Amino acid sequence: MEREEEDPEVLRLVVLFLRESVRMTQTQLSTAAGVSQTQLSLIELGKTKPSEDALRRLAAATDMSWPLVARLRQFYAALLKAKSRKVHLDEPRATGAFADSLAVQAYLLEDEVRVPSEADLEAEAQRFWQNVAGLPRERRRRVIQLSPRASRNPALARQLRLESEKAAASDPAEAKDLAELAAWISEQAERG
Repeated sequence: MEREEEDPEVLRLVVLFLRESVRMTQTQLSTAAGVSQTQLSLIELGKTKPSEDALRRLAAATDMSWPLVARLRQFYAALLKAKSRKVHLDEPRATGAFADSLAVQAYLLEDEVRVPSEADLEAEAQRFWQNVAGLPRERRRRVIQLSPRASRNPALARQLRLESEKAAASDPAEAKDLAELAAWISEQAERG
């Protein structure tokens, strides 16, 4: 289903990324995806938006997983939003939660191929928690659940249990939410 509110520029950038990531010509990609070369050209020029089905076929033709395409859409949307606001990421805290959002989006796109050591997982958990700690509860939960690595990181589960213990005296609802999230991450980590 096509997203009505989605900026056509986001989809244009996603399609360009898909094609460039496999170094295909428009003709090669259009043939592989079953999309006309004219339609692909119009999409890349930003003159039309691809249907969700066409975007799925383009992703499949470039061997890009659909969840990663979803992350690319989120990333490009955040990047364009930052550009329109003339956000300068080198200014500390000048952008508030939006800078955290870009940091989280970049984290979601990190390479998932290598098997991290326990020290890597700990460092990653601390870095991730720093980026999401200040977000509202529901948004923080959603970001963690959508992150393939964070949602399976046992070190992040331990970090959240510690944060839950800290919050228990002053904010029982926060403590409960963090404890539930830690338990959910532990279950995901066990499933692999």
